[in-house]
Amino acid sequence: MEKILRELDEAAKKRPVQLKEAKKQGKKVIQYTGNFIPAEMIYAAGAEPYLMCRGGEPEPPEAVLEYMLRFMNPLARSMAGYHLMGLDPVTPISDLIVTQQTDCHVGRVTELLEFLKLPVHKVGVPPDWKKEFTFEYYYKSLNKLKRRIEELTGNEIAGENFKKYIGYTNRINRALRKIDALRKKDNPPLGEYEFIRLNHYSFLCEPQFAAEKLEELYEKLRDAPGKFLSDAPRILIAGRALAIGDYIVPKLIEEEYGAVIVTEMLDEGIRPFKWELETEGDLLRNYAETMYLKKTPPNIFQPAWEERFAFMKELIRDYRVDGVLWYQLCFDEIYDMECTCLTKWLGEMDLPLLKLETSYEYSREAMGPLKTRIESFLDSIKGRK
Repeated sequence: MEKILRELDEAAKKRPVQLKEAKKQGKKVIQYTGNFIPAEMIYAAGAEPYLMCRGGEPEPPEAVLEYMLRFMNPLARSMAGYHLMGLDPVTPISDLIVTQQTDCHVGRVTELLEFLKLPVHKVGVPPDWKKEFTFEYYYKSLNKLKRRIEELTGNEIAGENFKKYIGYTNRINRALRKIDALRKKDNPPLGEYEFIRLNHYSFLCEPQFAAEKLEELYEKLRDAPGKFLSDAPRILIAGRALAIGDYIVPKLIEEEYGAVIVTEMLDEGIRPFKWELETEGDLLRNYAETMYLKKTPPNIFQPAWEERFAFMKELIRDYRVDGVLWYQLCFDEIYDMECTCLTKWLGEMDLPLLKLETSYEYSREAMGPLKTRIESFLDSIKGRK
């Protein structure tokens, strides 16, 4: 497993250099911010997509404070912060930055990117997801993006090419589903620290390469021995996102305290790998329906919290979860409200919940209280087993 992880990590690190070379050869580079934006369509136009979802460091969120209030979550602020600090190798060479307008945090930082004279295109994602006209609005937003990309690249997004890249996505998702199922074992061969990085690598690496490596990894893991203690606490992590680079908490839980994060309910920074994309008919509508109507709704969609909790209960049952870690970004007020409901609902199930709120501050002073809270939470679970 470690060999394949290293290969994927090396390929992901080389990607910005490859994008610079591709740009020299006339290709367009398009950044995008999440799963409501079809990277497959960008590839189909002959452009190079790159996911903007980096986080886990305290300095980039602080770098934007000259331009805006601090009351935006640190992941959103990092979108502009890395660029302002000169630490983002892709944003300066991007021909287009496509941002999904899901909430005020992303919206406000998108406005900052526009103020900085960066080429931004917004895709509207209405939260009133159960109204028919809101889906049509999102679908039309994707069609508008399609026309913008075709104008930018000079290439028509042909159905067969689009279908080819959707096929790669389905291969990646199938491989991730198989790997994910291994975490249902009494002693899984991998934890969240590995699994979330596999998701991140699958975004950053070329899709055919990512699919092949994930399929190869599953074959190595399917009969591999477990890497945790047999009675390790089994944790579900939930919240907005584990960003690219934000690995301290899962690594701490699994490597220092011997628990295992067996499943997750995250809205960003992870593939919706449990769902397959249809490859017949209107491919863009198929994509829109899967992301907007079929997969688990994100926190910002309303009404959705009861449906999200029903999905969480399925995960708790299928992965035999002993406790829930609610991993929340600072100033994410809607997630804070949902956590209040979860505290009540999980309490009725007699299932422990730990709420951690992060500003990406992992100094020595911050790590002490963080470790104490995690250790106490896991000790309480061990006392119940």
